[in-house]
Amino acid sequence: MGKRWIFFLAAIMCIGCLMAKSGDNVSVADDFVSAKQAIVMDWESGECLFEKNGNKKCVPSSMTKLMTLYILFEEIVSGRIKLDDEFSVSKIAQKMPGSRSFLQAGSKVKVEDLIRCIVVHSGNDACIVVAEGISGDVDAFVDSMNEKAEEFGLTSTHFTNPTGLPDDELFSSVHDIAVISRRIISDFPQFYHYFSEKVFTVNSITQQNRNTLLGNSLKVDGLKTGKTNAGGYGIAASAENEGRRLIVVINGCKNNRARVRDTNRLLALGFGEYAPLKIAESGKPITNVAVWLGVKEYVRLCTHEDVVISIPKKYRKSFKVEARLLEPIDAPVELGTKLGELTYSYGNTLRSYDLFSCESIARVRFWERAKLSLSRLIFGEKHRANVAPVTAGDDAGIKNAGRLH
Repeated sequence: MGKRWIFFLAAIMCIGCLMAKSGDNVSVADDFVSAKQAIVMDWESGECLFEKNGNKKCVPSSMTKLMTLYILFEEIVSGRIKLDDEFSVSKIAQKMPGSRSFLQAGSKVKVEDLIRCIVVHSGNDACIVVAEGISGDVDAFVDSMNEKAEEFGLTSTHFTNPTGLPDDELFSSVHDIAVISRRIISDFPQFYHYFSEKVFTVNSITQQNRNTLLGNSLKVDGLKTGKTNAGGYGIAASAENEGRRLIVVINGCKNNRARVRDTNRLLALGFGEYAPLKIAESGKPITNVAVWLGVKEYVRLCTHEDVVISIPKKYRKSFKVEARLLEPIDAPVELGTKLGELTYSYGNTLRSYDLFSCESIARVRFWERAKLSLSRLIFGEKHRANVAPVTAGDDAGIKNAGRLH
């Protein structure tokens, strides 16, 4: 057995010793992580698996640079700038304090090199170069950062600079940072490889990536560390194991050792104690409901979003999914009409997603309607067949569960 698997199993055993056996979700002792704020998020679903002061406002430090990078990536994808474009280094950029790439005023730097300066060096000077290159000045760029935060629905975030340097009005939360991280991975997979680079040299100066977790036994491959006196040590980390990706964001650790320990514990918790389930695929039919007076006997139903969740493994066998349907359905039926809900439950947890018609169903012609109406009058309300069973991904136990009123 390799060293990395020995480490992984040891981490799982450590978790087992700290687990609390009550409740629906996996719960742990209060001192499981020393970080003041922490969150574990499933990348595919966005579901939070663990949270400690997840929405509490905190000092994001250099994790602020994730939003700076998001806007830069967006500009590249839009075609407004290119990776081989060059931005000028201003005197303001050169004089930035804190972590730097030591860029010289009057020089020009390629956009791709600026990405590496920000990711690997955590270069505050590179952030200013990007802000000025995209928006003309830093204040205008910060406005774009806050507009993007509002677009993402980040309720605990406000930016005052693109670097993360201390400011009384600069704040975020580990939940909001996790959302930004998830958006970077989802929206710009072509750029994600930059976050796993361990070293970068510019102007003959070589610096190591401050993310010492890169390539560890839990396969961390991003994203960004942060550290200030006010915020403590923090990190937005992501790892992929057997096709499943998790995001961990922590903040308020006392030192790098605690940051590494807490991140490893939370990744081991997410991978070891939760099972991913894909319930539905956006636009793919998962059940039918009978239609009265329609040219087809049934209308197919689907969700408008992928439904992928993570549940505690102890609930895998008792996990239930139900399609609660609005029936009987009278034709005509328009495409995209809400006709029910898909619910999943385990323990005391119950969540639902709307079900919509995947197709339109026209009414039958007059004489057919008359015949069916007469049959209904004589024999009572009756569908021509039973509703077809629900189908869904994985081995979730899915069934129909009556009518919605």
